[in-house]
Amino acid sequence: MQNDQNQEVLFVIIPSIIIFFALSCAIVFLMLYFQKKKFQYAKEKGELEKQYGEQLLQSRLEMQEQTFETISEEIHDNVGQLLSLAKLQLSILEQNEIGDKSLITEIKGNVGNALTDLRDIAKSLSTSRIQELSLLQAVEQELQRISRAGVIVCKVEVMGSEKHIVEQKKIITFRIVQESLQNILKHAQATTINIGFDFAEQLNITIEDNGVGFSAGEKEKMETGLGLLNITKRAKLIMGEATINSEINNGTKITLTIPYV
Repeated sequence: MQNDQNQEVLFVIIPSIIIFFALSCAIVFLMLYFQKKKFQYAKEKGELEKQYGEQLLQSRLEMQEQTFETISEEIHDNVGQLLSLAKLQLSILEQNEIGDKSLITEIKGNVGNALTDLRDIAKSLSTSRIQELSLLQAVEQELQRISRAGVIVCKVEVMGSEKHIVEQKKIITFRIVQESLQNILKHAQATTINIGFDFAEQLNITIEDNGVGFSAGEKEKMETGLGLLNITKRAKLIMGEATINSEINNGTKITLTIPYV
């Protein structure tokens, strides 16, 4: 009788031990598996963040290079002309026995305009300056600089209250807008530029001009020449989207959709 009871106990204990051991092994295996997956995920995330950071850095370097080129052209075309004119006027003044007050006033005005242009160019180039301003303020300053030339009328329309945008995105978004404006100045032959800001669930920016435009068939050829591919590529880099629509003799419209975070 006692032996039967012992055997029954063994029949209960042994399977219980086996089940407990199997469950323990399964738990350990699952823990190791999930730990491995977690480590792999962290590694992949780190690699993606590194790639994203490298892409951002490359994009910023490319934009800086384009900005330097634009600044160089503006200094040569605008500031250089003003200073050359002032130099010529000083030569004329030097040849005159009596000082011409009106000529002196013109010289002061030209030198003053050159200094203003240089300050504005420096502001548009400085990333730290952009960081101090909101995106809207930075774009408005850029448009004021363009308007001062008296050739193009610039307007800004705002819907909603401006919302905070992540710093990295703000800088790249501003450079995208800046590149779009430079394309207009160089190629569009426009007389008006309208920029719209819609601070909805995502930031929506429209950049419109009334220039010569281009047809859908020309778009592929124009993308390389006007840097339109850069605009769409950089928008995607900050998780946004850029669409470009244009018609011959009916201007161009660029629409940017950028998430705040």
